[in-house]
This record gives sequence, structure tokens and C-alpha cells, in this order.
Amino acid sequence: MSDAAINQMIREVLAEELAKLRPGAAGEKPGTQYETVRISSAADLNSFARRILAMADNSGERREFEQGRLVFELAGSQSGAVPAGSSASQVSTGPVHTIETGFVSERHIDKLDRNIKRVIVGKAVRMTPLARDRARQRGIIIERMEP
Repeated sequence: MSDAAINQMIREVLAEELAKLRPGAAGEKPGTQYETVRISSAADLNSFARRILAMADNSGERREFEQGRLVFELAGSQSGAVPAGSSASQVSTGPVHTIETGFVSERHIDKLDRNIKRVIVGKAVRMTPLARDRARQRGIIIERMEP
């Protein structure tokens, strides 16, 4: 059995088990997809507006968005944040992604913007081993929030 097939089976089992443990955790609907949006220029804003218009024409995507299963996150919105107990010199520069509740899977890491090099997770956030491996492969630093 190939590594890809094993990873896919692990993802499926984890998805099923996590859904049993915490369905709808923190108001999140099962199967929620996150799309990171970077808006740093007028061109980026226009590109995102075109994406929204195209999504409105696609009944499936529109329904996912309307039902809260497609969520847009602004990339780098926490880029100036420094976790408690750290000094600015200890923290890498660049966009930061923050996850405050729930579970983080390999798919969550795969969906992160390629420029994200640091993820700050809440104290109660659980990460799968595959998510940690994927973050390490991409050079993403995982940090826990201080209480």
C-alpha cells in the first residue's frame, strides 16, 4: 500500500472519529472549509471580488458559503501579534495564522496560504500527527498561546 493511500485512510478515519468526538465544536459546522484570502493591494481586492462573483454563479459554492461551510479568512491579519511570554525578537516575521479552538488536520495545514510560516494555536486546540508532519514539511512553526 502506498504512502498516499495510507495517508488518505488515516485522514478518513480521523475525520470520522473527530466528528464523533466534537461535532459542531465552537459553532463550527462539520465539513467546514477555510479559504485564506490575502488582500494587500487593489489588484488583490479586485481578484477577491471576482472570486465572490464567480462563487455566486456556482450554486454549490454559494450554498456552502450561505450555510457557513465555506469560510473566508484574511491572511496575515494577526501578523503583528506576539504570543505572551515571547519578545518580538523571538518571533519570526511574516504572516501568522491563529487557530483558537477545534482540531487541526493535515488538510487545514494544506489549505493555509503558502506565505504562512507560523501558526499560533489555542491551549485547547488539538493537532493530528499528520498536521504536525505537514507543518514541519512546509517549514511552519507551531506555537501554543499562553493562557
